[in-house]
Amino acid sequence: MRALLVQSPATSPWVPRRQWEPPSVAMATIAGQIDNHDVKVADMVIWRKQAVPRFLQVLREFKPDVVGFTSMTFQYDTTVGFAYLTKHFDSRIRTVLGGYHATLFSEKIAASPDANLWDFLVRGEGDFAFGELLNSVEAEGKGMENILGLSYKEEDRFRHNPPRPLEDLDKIRIPARDKRLAKGFHMYFRRADVIETSRGCLHLCNFCSIREMYGRSFRLFPLDRVLADIEDAYSRGARHIFCTDDNITLDMERFEQLCDGVIGLKLKNLIFTTQASPIGFANRPDVARKMAQAGFVSIFLGIENVSVKNLKTMHKPNTLDTIQRGVAALQKEDIIVIAGIINGLADDDPESIRENYQFIKEMGISSVMDQIMTPYPKTPLRDEMLADDRIANLSDFRWYDGYFSNVRTHQLTPAELNFVRWKIRREIIGMWRATKADWKFFKGYTYVWEFGFRHIVWLNERLLELILGVEGRYKLQMRQFLQLNDFGIEVPGRQRADAYHPVYGNNEDPYRDTRWSLLKHRLPFPWRKRLTAGPPSQPAAEKFGD
Repeated sequence: MRALLVQSPATSPWVPRRQWEPPSVAMATIAGQIDNHDVKVADMVIWRKQAVPRFLQVLREFKPDVVGFTSMTFQYDTTVGFAYLTKHFDSRIRTVLGGYHATLFSEKIAASPDANLWDFLVRGEGDFAFGELLNSVEAEGKGMENILGLSYKEEDRFRHNPPRPLEDLDKIRIPARDKRLAKGFHMYFRRADVIETSRGCLHLCNFCSIREMYGRSFRLFPLDRVLADIEDAYSRGARHIFCTDDNITLDMERFEQLCDGVIGLKLKNLIFTTQASPIGFANRPDVARKMAQAGFVSIFLGIENVSVKNLKTMHKPNTLDTIQRGVAALQKEDIIVIAGIINGLADDDPESIRENYQFIKEMGISSVMDQIMTPYPKTPLRDEMLADDRIANLSDFRWYDGYFSNVRTHQLTPAELNFVRWKIRREIIGMWRATKADWKFFKGYTYVWEFGFRHIVWLNERLLELILGVEGRYKLQMRQFLQLNDFGIEVPGRQRADAYHPVYGNNEDPYRDTRWSLLKHRLPFPWRKRLTAGPPSQPAAEKFGD
């Protein structure tokens, strides 16, 4: 039996698209557990500009019997489009949806018109479930009722099998990278790959949806398996590896062992990027030196917020002292810190948002991934925001990618929050400037940017702002971001009754915007006044789009 595993091409505006195109480790890992079927992986992040024709080409050439898709919540709309293309190409192909959205929304999907596009839903981890499903499909459905975590159709209605327990990571083999159809994955123009050394997190952050996938758990892959995975990626040309763990430094002793293991491999010209909390490095600054010796050159650090009150509201264990000590330990070893911050908490106003960025700048950090608080489904945060009537966009999940504003604060409407974050970041952080560590580890990319592209981009921004004004430049950039994942796929009969527009906070569909329609449609608030603290231009409890 031939099966195709598909990674969505949908991405978020704060992921640099041409500089950062790594593959999916999840799909290759699933493929790595299957020996008795012909499985291929179509990771479409690298095909974004030609996603539809390339996908149809794969269907024509590979002729799969089953196509499995994975999807985060913000990617689901795009994934439905590719499921429709699959069924339209050949209605006999069985379609499978897995990942976060299938896990969180299996019952809603099963009861919606979208159910016509899906034959199966895999809830929870799919490492072994997908292979079990292929065996059952080949056996004409035999044993399907015994596949834990599977939802399947019985007389045109979905039947949901019992949940699947968490997998034993000791039994999961390394990813089957040879089954990837796409080539050219890279991060900052170095050939790249992705590994995982652990799954889950024990922290209780109220905005995080990871607990809905793994519960409150933290599991480790065997260290020898992790090192074999690194060697496999390296042997296939990877020279930049991203560790996609939810919180790799939750166990600092284990992380130190990992660093020792990587040092022992003696792989030349190999660097790593990972993501973590500052807490581990504040408590064990000595590990930062070991980390640098192992080749870890950059880290996404969950700083989140400068307000002690906001950190407590998010149930984050961070403190300002912890953040500063963790960042200092990393910077001492010339490790690039990419600051993750979150705006849009209940009491946020322009001044508190400005303090967030100023705090980051004063620590010497120039790379920032700034999110607006997003009420991800089934998180404690969503329940709290619903009770406080702070969610403006309840169900147009295209904009639940962390970048766009879907919520109001007590001081800012959703549209104001979206603009204020954009404008203040532009003023304080501005264009990216290379740090000492950037020059050290990404010399080629940094030269090209600092002596070439940066000046072109600066001139372009100044001209656009001069011609269009600040408001016009903002709206055109938002249009670019809002239409980033519009691949032009129309699903017949699929109506969008819940559209939401983050720029205006109304129920218009951003996919229908043209440059001219956006430019002549004024923002629904006096933006110059909203850059200072004060009450919102509309009542905080007002419903948008009603």
